[in-house]
Amino acid sequence: MATFEKQKTLIIESLKALHNSLGSCPAANVLADDPKGLKIALMPHQKHALAWMYWREKQEPKGGILADDMGLGKTLTMISLILACSNDERSEARNDDSDSDSDGKNSNPKWSSQGRRGNYQGGNLVICPASLLQQWELEIKTKVSRNKLTTCVYYGQARDSKQTYLRTYDIIITTYATVTREQKVGGALFGIEWKRIILDEAHTIRNHKSQTSEAVCSLRGIYRWALAGTPIQNKDMDIYSLLKFMRCSPFDELTHWRKWIDKRAGGQQRLNTIMKALMLRRTKTELQELGELSNLPQKHIELIEVELDKDEMNVYQKIMVHSRHLFAQFLIQRAERNTDLMYREQSSRPTFMQKKNPNDAYYKMHQKFTKSHRNQEDIKSYDILILLLRLRQICCHPGLIDSMLENDDVPQMGSASEATQSELDLLEQLVIDDKDVSAKEILDNSSHSIESILLDNKQVISKASDKIVRRSNPVFDLKRPSSKMRKVLQTIKANVLNSNDKAIVVSQWTTVLEILGSHLQRAGISFLALNGRTPVKNRQNIVSEFNNPSSNKRILLLSLTAGGVGLNLVGANHLLLFDLHWNPQLEAQAQERIYCVGQKKNVVIYKFICKKTVEERIRALQDHKRATADSILSGAKASQSSKLTLDDLKSLFEM
Repeated sequence: MATFEKQKTLIIESLKALHNSLGSCPAANVLADDPKGLKIALMPHQKHALAWMYWREKQEPKGGILADDMGLGKTLTMISLILACSNDERSEARNDDSDSDSDGKNSNPKWSSQGRRGNYQGGNLVICPASLLQQWELEIKTKVSRNKLTTCVYYGQARDSKQTYLRTYDIIITTYATVTREQKVGGALFGIEWKRIILDEAHTIRNHKSQTSEAVCSLRGIYRWALAGTPIQNKDMDIYSLLKFMRCSPFDELTHWRKWIDKRAGGQQRLNTIMKALMLRRTKTELQELGELSNLPQKHIELIEVELDKDEMNVYQKIMVHSRHLFAQFLIQRAERNTDLMYREQSSRPTFMQKKNPNDAYYKMHQKFTKSHRNQEDIKSYDILILLLRLRQICCHPGLIDSMLENDDVPQMGSASEATQSELDLLEQLVIDDKDVSAKEILDNSSHSIESILLDNKQVISKASDKIVRRSNPVFDLKRPSSKMRKVLQTIKANVLNSNDKAIVVSQWTTVLEILGSHLQRAGISFLALNGRTPVKNRQNIVSEFNNPSSNKRILLLSLTAGGVGLNLVGANHLLLFDLHWNPQLEAQAQERIYCVGQKKNVVIYKFICKKTVEERIRALQDHKRATADSILSGAKASQSSKLTLDDLKSLFEM
């Protein structure tokens, strides 16, 4: 009880300190001056952000989350902060070389050549996805006067990893992967005490258990900044990782977070207080309502429904039947395990409390479910999610499920090993919520329907044509455009090539883009491609060529994970989302690559969804996830769990 009271006092005092700090927070009409050496004028919302960042660096924790909508110039705002503080330090150094703060808490500390415990003191460390390295470098080169900020891109095998070399630069730009590797070997980045540590696309560290998150959080620095247009990707736990990085005590400790924030009474209100103090977020809509961003054009989202042709629908239905059959087994097995657990708990009680009557309800339930799947192979959650992956791929092109095709007609699960990590990221995002599993409920309400499904499916599978899932079926030929690809090609020809516009086609699967690219070539349409296989050194050149109005490459095939963050692609004003991702925030990021400051034309976003398929139900789940993120960022009432429940799965499998 004493420990509880002590923790409660600590939490209350910390929340009170954060709330009280808002008393000195600059109002929305307070604008900072453009720093000397900046070649272009900041927009009003950027000037306010700069004033807010000055203020946050004088608070505890030192730093915060700049969560402005994507495309509002967070990169330039951060560069302006670095430039302004660099100017101040040079000015102070000239006026008073002896002015220093011995306890290291000065808002603009002086840096000696070597810090405490042998750690060199350095400048500003920017950590970003590999695709944004050149963009940061280019932004500094083109927007800041020459010799104002010295910059080094710390990436690749040939990088100079001497601490004495790195500390001489004002800005070091590196990647999350580089930081992760260096943490394992005690590299140069971890031997320097940085002035600022800046995370671009900070949602990259949302999994606090990941090596990347742990590596970034262990870096030494005074000011810590997180830039993220979508700080919450799936659940409010994503925010914990950012608080851990910023060292927002005591909420950076997992025990305190779980006890006082995560799904606790009053937890949402506490989280709102923390976010209000640490985060600045403005959306394009809000700024437009205030009369700003008047030059930003309109954005229109068009939903295009695709009907699978007869052959594709036959394949889809066959795999759906197989999937429903396995999912029904999965439900029974989970219910049986729960029943078995209850029965074992019952048997472990003292003898006089045990119920040995064979008519006992627990005993009957245990026997029923044991009999239901005796001799059946155990179905795991992973298997169910892979089946969902296959159903989604059929909607794009049936040939993508090659690993399920065998010489006989029984569809195999197929290994997911050939899928990329980004494809299997759904395993993290779609953790099945165990609280929905009730053995008694399944027995009383669902067992009859599930047993019927098992029986009906066996009959359907036995009667189905043995030619449907054979490799010889022409529908699996990658040279044959799928229904969705035909619709995409039709949209490109009608809405893009007949005008002077450019378009980006986005998919989460590189293979889909390659297949589409082959059909574009056959149609005589030239295009560019940017995906995870594109060397980092070539990416900015591809972006520059595509954005060049005189370039005849009017189509860009873009991987969702490689190009969905940070890139400025305002050369295009049409974006075609080929397939739906479980995480709607990734799609939102891709949309903002073309709908941002600098775009001159009206923007059209096309979403392609196959009718009467799992894609329609994924769209409903996307809406739920968006509501989860909005409720936290806006301070609204907390929504329900973001985990994929059994009811969600039943809906996806049409049960």
